[in-house]
Amino acid sequence: MINLCLAKFSPSELLECHVHNALNVMKSIMNSFIWINEFVGKDFWELLFYTIILHDVGKCAKGFQKNPKKWDYRHEILSTPFVKFLSYDEDKKNLIALSILTHHKYIEELDSGMQVIPRIYKDAYLEKVEELLENKNYLTTFFFPKINSWERLIFKKDLKKFNLSDNWEEQIKNFDFKELLEWYEENKEKRKIHLIFLKGLLNACDHLASAGEHKILTLPNLKKRVCEKLKNLRELQERVLETYKNAILEAPTGYGKTETALLWAHANLDRVGEKKVIYPNRVFYILPYKASINAMYERLKKKYLSEDGMVTILHSSSKYYLYVNEYEYKRIESLSKKIYNPLKVLTPFQIMKSFFGVGFYEMELSQLAKSLLIFDEIHAYEPNITGIILGMLEILIKDYKAKALIMSATMPTFLKELFKEVLNPQELKMEKENPDKFTRHRLNLIEGNIIDTIKDLKEYKNYYVSDNCRLEKPVLVACNTVDRAIEVYKILKKRGFNVLLIHSRFTYGDREKLEKEIKNNLKSYDFVVATQVIEVSLDVSFNSILTEPAPLDALIQRFGRVNRQGWKKGIIKDVYILKEGSEKDKYVYKNEIVKKTLEVLKEINGELLKESKVQKLIDKVYENSKDIKDEILKIKKESLQLFNNLIPLYKSGDEEKFYKLFKGLEVVPEKYFDKVKQLAKEGKYIEIYRYLVPISFYNLFKYGDSFSYDKKLKIIFTSLDYSEELGLLKNNLNEGNWIL
Repeated sequence: MINLCLAKFSPSELLECHVHNALNVMKSIMNSFIWINEFVGKDFWELLFYTIILHDVGKCAKGFQKNPKKWDYRHEILSTPFVKFLSYDEDKKNLIALSILTHHKYIEELDSGMQVIPRIYKDAYLEKVEELLENKNYLTTFFFPKINSWERLIFKKDLKKFNLSDNWEEQIKNFDFKELLEWYEENKEKRKIHLIFLKGLLNACDHLASAGEHKILTLPNLKKRVCEKLKNLRELQERVLETYKNAILEAPTGYGKTETALLWAHANLDRVGEKKVIYPNRVFYILPYKASINAMYERLKKKYLSEDGMVTILHSSSKYYLYVNEYEYKRIESLSKKIYNPLKVLTPFQIMKSFFGVGFYEMELSQLAKSLLIFDEIHAYEPNITGIILGMLEILIKDYKAKALIMSATMPTFLKELFKEVLNPQELKMEKENPDKFTRHRLNLIEGNIIDTIKDLKEYKNYYVSDNCRLEKPVLVACNTVDRAIEVYKILKKRGFNVLLIHSRFTYGDREKLEKEIKNNLKSYDFVVATQVIEVSLDVSFNSILTEPAPLDALIQRFGRVNRQGWKKGIIKDVYILKEGSEKDKYVYKNEIVKKTLEVLKEINGELLKESKVQKLIDKVYENSKDIKDEILKIKKESLQLFNNLIPLYKSGDEEKFYKLFKGLEVVPEKYFDKVKQLAKEGKYIEIYRYLVPISFYNLFKYGDSFSYDKKLKIIFTSLDYSEELGLLKNNLNEGNWIL
């Protein structure tokens, strides 16, 4: 009697079924990613084919079949020796063997299971081989004979590269892992790209098959989709259709940069298949803020890519976003981390993971090959992140043949020059269209600070007026720090105005409610008081703004929330910038940049903020930008060194460096302790996210007495007061670094 062997247990799936499904995924990738041969040679698909077939053979061990969770060994170690029976040269067999060996764990994590050093582990290995041989009849009479039919399924011919020898049991027992690892040490640099693609696409096929998917998705005709929605294409939208390379696009807010980006992607996508109507490249739409990503995901899904899985979303809290918006969140979130979706809207951090060796980075690098990367709002990143992006792009373009589109409405020339050095791009600016038709604002630079100004406001019809401003409701009041925003909110509330407060120090659940309230009922409010979160998070339009001083590019982002569609009818609205900020602004912005901004704006005070003038104004603000440029270049150089030292199949030592890029973490106010404890008890971990508040590492370390870590729940709680109306309150906490 032959015992059938399972590859998966929940639900149950036979080994041959799992392999068959993984091969179908491979076939889908092979028919789409036709460029792989450019990187690794014509026989790559054969090598991947046999890697997939053999990768889980070790699961046939009796102990694994009996109870995989309690089995104290690694099945991939037992799978690896079967490469001996492939009729390839030693180099190719070693590539397959190493990919199988590391498809779950990296090499240094497996050393204790192999007979490398010390010798004592040989006995453990032989013991597990005997367990495997107890099911050898399944392998020899049922599993391995299927290989010929799988060869014909994928390649439409017999390869006959796998042949068990008569003494195969002894050869398995005597497999020399030490020799394999010595080959790896000698060849890991020379064979780096082969190891990345072979292990990466093994993981891709394995993971997708395990998720119940048997193919990857490819994009439809993006040009057709966009043209169905737009009556006429604009000048730049026509030009990107003939731009078959990296590009930098500069266009004002309201121009239609999203559609322009999709058309650029269409122009640069490969065409495969008999009719050349399959568009296989992966497209990454990269934005700096989670709120922007959420909005872009909804827009693309509803307007252009409504089919299931065609577009996905990926950031640190995307799972919760999908959950609260009643999507099939577990499946979508799981697939977004795989190679399944053709278009991903995400933060740059999700791509950076690959270059810092985080997670299954070989799989991520495999799908980044020949990818199209669209960076929107490129001006929004801090110098260290910009430097990493530049280093990352240099490698992706040079080594992985990716292409990039950089977009911004407010990019300083020095920043553009840095990207030009890496991209050698085509520059796209309006030439025939008049940019000034997008002008929507009249600039007013006013004396005083925000506290004194709001105290003097008097209501007059639909306006709130003082000696130096005339604000039309609904009014956006933009503050630089949370502390100042709370103070302003309290004053306006006390004066009897209908006012709403939003900033980053609310729980995610309360923040979600506030954003929905603004979207649905904005006109019912006199004032919305906000920090920088308003610059990016909401697609709403205020009639006027009163803002604290900030760098010009940040101010222009804030102005973008005012009179959003006014350019279509030639409507102009006033925007008011105060000359005085608060003492704590220095923790948010560089004083010299803010000072220079005020000097530049003084020259056009009372005038229209014409789109044709914006670039010159920004360049004036950043004319002494050598320090920023030097910092970016320093980080770029360091990043390139780090990225080039990444070794495939080996756990990176740079994960900690990656996570240090994040400036904070999340905590739960103690008032929600019982609620969170109950949710954890019920297994409703996704609901706990509602009660998390983001804070900076600075405050966590400096004011550690206000925070405590619950080991059982694995959550940081804070004793700081929390209010659904005001957010997390500082109590006696120095507010210096509570920003955003």
